[in-house]
Amino acid sequence: MECIVANVDNMRFDIEVALDEQYGALPLPFTGMDKSTAAVCQFYPRGTCVKGASCPFRHVRGDRTIVCKHWLRGLCKKGDQCEFLHEYDMTKMPECYFYSRFNACHNKECPFLHIDPETKVRDCPWYDRGFCRHGPLCRHRHVRRVLCMAYLAGFCPEGLNCKFMHPRFELPAVQDMQPKEGKKVMITCHFCGEGGHKAIYCNKMPPDVREAQVRQEIEGNSHATHHMNMHNGPPPRGPQKPLEEVTCYKCGTKGHYANKCPKGHLAFLSHAGGSGSGTQNQNYRR
Repeated sequence: MECIVANVDNMRFDIEVALDEQYGALPLPFTGMDKSTAAVCQFYPRGTCVKGASCPFRHVRGDRTIVCKHWLRGLCKKGDQCEFLHEYDMTKMPECYFYSRFNACHNKECPFLHIDPETKVRDCPWYDRGFCRHGPLCRHRHVRRVLCMAYLAGFCPEGLNCKFMHPRFELPAVQDMQPKEGKKVMITCHFCGEGGHKAIYCNKMPPDVREAQVRQEIEGNSHATHHMNMHNGPPPRGPQKPLEEVTCYKCGTKGHYANKCPKGHLAFLSHAGGSGSGTQNQNYRR
């Protein structure tokens, strides 16, 4: 009834026009001042702000989707040039480091996002094509789906709204299969199924099987090096010594190279301790 009797939709006060046009807004005395408590500039998203860095209002870009963690503590020095969002929004907070790394965060008032690691696992492109050689040990997600018989026959009238799967048979791109730079890749052992080591370094593997794996890898590397040298480089060097004559300079035992030492990178401590105790015993006997 009020809209019919006294409609004020077409009325506009002078203060509303002044606020929209930013009348009376003085430029900053110097650039780089903190504008975290200021309002958002109405002209910057349209590209019509003529004040630039001296504008007293915040210049917010639409491509910023994550809140700046330094701005939350009042330590961000970039101001409007920061590539992160200077706005307290719980839905755009950065991911919690402890929850993403250790899958646990003991801070009951943690302001950062706790994202389930299962939701970040991508679907396996090889499994979607029909077969994945890693099986249940694959680090990608294997999702069972029911194929659409109409799509396999040639045409599905449901299109994208079909409740069954429409398979795609193209090979995955190389950039999609390579891990992102700067992130640690989790290696899975194909012998025991545990993560963190390769099969040739697995402690659960029998010694004879491990030696065969090491010998096979060394032979494969030597054949690959020989093939590359035949095409690109100088002639290969002489044949390598058998593993029975190779002495590891880390642990002092024979049968493997130092870079394949099963005792780890601290094996030289036990070797040094054993040699040192023997020298002391000889000096004591003298």
